[in-house]
Amino acid sequence: MNEHVQQAVIGIIVFAALVSVVKRMMPKWSRGCQQSLAQWLDREGRSKGLRQIGQWLMPAQGSGGGCGSGCNTCGSCETGPEAHAKSENQTATKPLEFRRNP
Repeated sequence: MNEHVQQAVIGIIVFAALVSVVKRMMPKWSRGCQQSLAQWLDREGRSKGLRQIGQWLMPAQGSGGGCGSGCNTCGSCETGPEAHAKSENQTATKPLEFRRNP
C-alpha cells in the first residue's frame, strides 16, 4: 500500500514537471489545449462543478506580448527597443588578457 502511494506522488510530480516544460517550450500549443479543455468543460448541460473547473482553467487574455515585445521570458525573442537603447549606453567592455605568472 505504501509503495503505491509513493508511486502516485512521484507520478504527480513528474506530470507537473512535464506540464511546466510544455508550457515553457510550446506556449501557443499549450494555451490552445488549455483553452479547448476549458471550453469543453464549460458547455451547457454540464454539472456546475465541471463548469466552474472549465472557467477556472480558461487562460487569461494575453497582453499582446510576443516576439519583439521586449519581454524575452522564453529567451528566444529579440530584445525590444528599450533594451537596445540600454545596451548602447553601457560602457565598452575590455577584452580578456591572459598573463603567465612568473
